[in-house]
Amino acid sequence: MKRALAALALLAASCGGPVGKDQERVLYRRLEGEPQTLNAIISTSDPENVVIALLQRNLLDYDENLNLVPGLAESVEVDESRLVYTVKLREGVRWEDGAPVTSDDVRATLEALVDPKTPALYRRSFFADLEKVETPDARTARVSFRKVYAAQREAFNLPLLPARLYRGTDVATNPANRKPLATGPFRLASWNAGTIRLVRNTQYFGEPPAWEQVVLRVVPESASAFQGLLTGALDESRLNAVQRVEAAKEPALREVRYDELAYTYLAWNNRLPQFEDARVRRALTMLIDREGIAASLYGGLARPANGPLPPGLWAHDATLAPLPHDPAKAAALLDEAGWRKGKDGVRAKSGVRLAFSLSFGAGSDRQRQIPELAQRSFREAGIDMALVPMEWGAFVDVVDSGDYEACSLALNLDPNPDLRPNWHSSQVPPNGMNHAFYRNPRADALMDELATTFDREKAKALYAELQGLIAEDQPFSFLHTVSVAWGIRNRVENVKTSPVGLWLFWPGAAGWQPARASRPI
Repeated sequence: MKRALAALALLAASCGGPVGKDQERVLYRRLEGEPQTLNAIISTSDPENVVIALLQRNLLDYDENLNLVPGLAESVEVDESRLVYTVKLREGVRWEDGAPVTSDDVRATLEALVDPKTPALYRRSFFADLEKVETPDARTARVSFRKVYAAQREAFNLPLLPARLYRGTDVATNPANRKPLATGPFRLASWNAGTIRLVRNTQYFGEPPAWEQVVLRVVPESASAFQGLLTGALDESRLNAVQRVEAAKEPALREVRYDELAYTYLAWNNRLPQFEDARVRRALTMLIDREGIAASLYGGLARPANGPLPPGLWAHDATLAPLPHDPAKAAALLDEAGWRKGKDGVRAKSGVRLAFSLSFGAGSDRQRQIPELAQRSFREAGIDMALVPMEWGAFVDVVDSGDYEACSLALNLDPNPDLRPNWHSSQVPPNGMNHAFYRNPRADALMDELATTFDREKAKALYAELQGLIAEDQPFSFLHTVSVAWGIRNRVENVKTSPVGLWLFWPGAAGWQPARASRPI
């Protein structure tokens, strides 16, 4: 409690409390954790992506209807072979220092992306078959691939790195990761521990943002953030179930909701003897009261996930039923798999106890509460799960390396999904993001076929089989898909929503405006 009150006091002092005349053009945003980098191709966390969405435009952006629209590029066209993509940059696009954005920046970014030394596991997977990048002129990049990939154009939803700062450097440690050059509506003015301040980018090619500044404050505690929202120290914050009720009573606030293209999960390291049997993994999922968690922690804004593709995606199979909460059936499955309770009450098999640690990023309340509730259910069933809360940066390092027994994560998917980065056997850590170390030859074959399937109806059938297979294997405990509720102060208007978030589509990143009543005359 003392920590929360201290954070709130700091927030109020730094943000200035309720908005005055001198603050009408300053937008105050919350970050749930401290960013580790502002390099857009290696970022891994929501706090990083929130900031980056204000600093950078992608070659192609998504609009609120999940259609690809021009960004830094006016067009990305593919030839008849479906192997060569021509990227045509907009005329007059510049970095914040006035230097033009050129095709050489496109080439340097892709070169950095495919370099195995660059920690860009997710984005690299979409350019794994890159053959060469040619630059016939300053605005044109011709990108050739060795293999046809059905979703290749969507991969150009990609920010750029300035070639002059990154070529020939260690991308992971480059000082520009903390002092990025912007192509978007804002540029970085300062970054101190706990506070990031952005100001208008005068070199931005698009319409200038309505806000002169955006101040982003790191407020991990949900209670402190909500108090900041009530006092006007913050203009937005994600709401939990209790806060939604309280926010509804506040005339200065309104609620904005959207369904995420995401799900939460517990990843089991399938290489370990505790997790190698699918019956054990299915039992773990059936022990978790996901409906109860949805009601108590999400206020009914969540529902149990049924597999690796959330609702809202064209490929989602709504006929696939989630595993039920059934402790008795779970216990029977564990018995059947040979894991029986010992004298200490913990199940064991062949001298191996059903004991393991679960690592998680200790940020928001929910990130802590869900593992705690799962731990309680597992303990009653004879499973000893130790909780290992970690600072976010350290947690990301552990996840990327694969050095964990189990971990708690969330996954955001692109509108045109490709499951290979997360499920293909070639993508186990440290090579990729297959956090379960899942290996199934049939699943690999389906994903490989989907990568070259352009017919939408055929792809749906293949995705249905793949989802059913992964759900049966249950390499993760799929937890929830979530409808997100945000509290927004009424001094802010034009807040558009999308399944990819309030800020991660265009113009969601910078389209918010001061309400007319608060605009200077």
